[in-house]
Amino acid sequence: MSESRPSPRAVLLAALLVAAASLAAPAAAQWAWKDDNGRVVYSDRPPPAGVKTDRIVRQPTSTQTVLPSQTSGSGTEAKAATPASDARPASSGPKTLAEQEMEFRKRQQERADAEKKSQEEQSRASAKAAECERAKGYLRVLEDGGRVARTDSSGNREFIDDSQRAAEIDRTRKTVQQICG
Repeated sequence: MSESRPSPRAVLLAALLVAAASLAAPAAAQWAWKDDNGRVVYSDRPPPAGVKTDRIVRQPTSTQTVLPSQTSGSGTEAKAATPASDARPASSGPKTLAEQEMEFRKRQQERADAEKKSQEEQSRASAKAAECERAKGYLRVLEDGGRVARTDSSGNREFIDDSQRAAEIDRTRKTVQQICG
């Protein structure tokens, strides 16, 4: 008796076909969601109505027509057998991971911008407060009548007289009022 054995080429071709078919099955699924046990379920149909939108992992990016499965009943029974969630457009479902990542980065950038703006405002406020204190201190020195000296353009030191002091007090009061408001 002679047994016919398949050729190595036929065995290799069959193995490749089985591998390709097993890899293509999950790729054909357009929907993916986590069930109650935490396992990911792949399907070409939307998940049942009881699945929350935050448990949906992946959904089709464009709306496609889903044909009802072949049933032995009339056309109305076939329509009733399909869940109502089949009719919802893809845009109303949960966001894709890329959209979620984009929104996360946008929120992060907005938060960083708000923080930067807040720090700039605090810096301006502290600089204004320091300038206000400096102007008030200078006004106190002028009003107390102590000797005030200036340096002229050639580097010589000169003391201000009473009329210059009065003009400087008026100018400094306006500055204090403007800065410290």
